[in-house]
Amino acid sequence: MCKIILQRATIVFAFLLLSVHLLFAQATDQKEQYKVSCIAFYNLENLFDTIPGPNDTEFTPEGANKFTSARYWHKIDHMSDVISQIGGELFPGGPAILGVCEIENRNVLEDLIASPKLKPSGYSIVHYDSPDARGVDVGMIYRPEFFKVTSHRSATLHVPDNPNFKTRDQLVVSG
Repeated sequence: MCKIILQRATIVFAFLLLSVHLLFAQATDQKEQYKVSCIAFYNLENLFDTIPGPNDTEFTPEGANKFTSARYWHKIDHMSDVISQIGGELFPGGPAILGVCEIENRNVLEDLIASPKLKPSGYSIVHYDSPDARGVDVGMIYRPEFFKVTSHRSATLHVPDNPNFKTRDQLVVSG
């Protein structure tokens, strides 16, 4: 009886080893079908343009931060340099997808992706204006050669105890 159980256990164990080997072989074959990509998130830390708008006077040349065009373009240059290097050791040219926050509007994203360090990557934009009191938004830039957007929407945060609470929307993107 013990001999039969031992033989069956040996057969089951051999079958399990064969199954694991086949799964490993299949996984190894499938690895060849995939390519390395890079997805990242970056807080652009109050990336405001210098054009006066609602609640953003601190980021104008006359405002508290004395935010001039020269400072704006300097910031764009530095941020585009960093973004172009994210994941660069395995995925040159910048991430395939980059979620961003603390941006004023779509225009600042357009300036960012048009910068000399990011323009060659051909980024596209997903952005919605948020109801945030300061006018701060979230967005996403992506490289269409690696990611195809199939849908996107803006999801507003509702706080039941404070119906007048306004903050950045959540960006929901599928692809």
